[in-house]
Amino acid sequence: MSIDPQIIVILAILAVLVFVIIFSIIKGLLRTIWLAVAACCAIVTWMFVQSKGFTLISCVTSSPRPWMVQTLAWTAAIFVLLLFFHCLSWFAMLFGFKKGKAGFCNILTTSLMCILVVWVSSIAVSYYGTISRVSYYHDLAEAHYHGAETPSIPLFTQCKYIIRNADCFAWLEAIDPLESPAQSNLACLIAYGCSLSEPEYTRFYQEHLVKLNVPHSARFLELFADEGLRKLVAEGRFVSLLENDRLNTFLQFADTAAKMEHVPGLL
Repeated sequence: MSIDPQIIVILAILAVLVFVIIFSIIKGLLRTIWLAVAACCAIVTWMFVQSKGFTLISCVTSSPRPWMVQTLAWTAAIFVLLLFFHCLSWFAMLFGFKKGKAGFCNILTTSLMCILVVWVSSIAVSYYGTISRVSYYHDLAEAHYHGAETPSIPLFTQCKYIIRNADCFAWLEAIDPLESPAQSNLACLIAYGCSLSEPEYTRFYQEHLVKLNVPHSARFLELFADEGLRKLVAEGRFVSLLENDRLNTFLQFADTAAKMEHVPGLL
């Protein structure tokens, strides 16, 4: 049984029309999804460069600096965003997206994008606040034991806790994929202990860390003595310190992570 070619053409035209109609209806949602993917890719790029930045920059210069890593990370993240926005503009021209029309879809899209921007901004501020906090404890150790000037609480750390303590933004912490109080607290203690000599960090351990009742707490001394961790602290590579596998291994033992979530005396 043969099908009339005219019927095939009509069905094809109807299929295209249905596709165009459906695509026009959901284009706002597609734009939101695309921008969400762009934001996520930018965050992943930023995190990757933050963790591998010193290795990447060492290919160019023998003396990489923290500010170089930050510049490279933000440049890479912005480049990814611009690339996605360029693709979005190209698709908009290709499919004839119209701009400037008010309507439910536009309002919904704008609202979702506002929520997304708030969420991504909160993640960025929180993560920088955590890194600044780890750096702060290194400076604090220098002040307590080596006569350096007492540091002030970093701006990003203050902003993080202002946001986290605000009732209207408290929910952001629950959906922050980078938030880990236990790992953050441990990194602060490691940054503090690795800034000290062996007699100094042994005294610090005996006076402050034994009372935390962390399983096999003498493991703190092993981390303080670790040459790799001490090098990260000395070079100011606090992003690499925060993500270090030795810290993750430390937290996985028994209920160590639960104990480290709330450490008295830490910001």
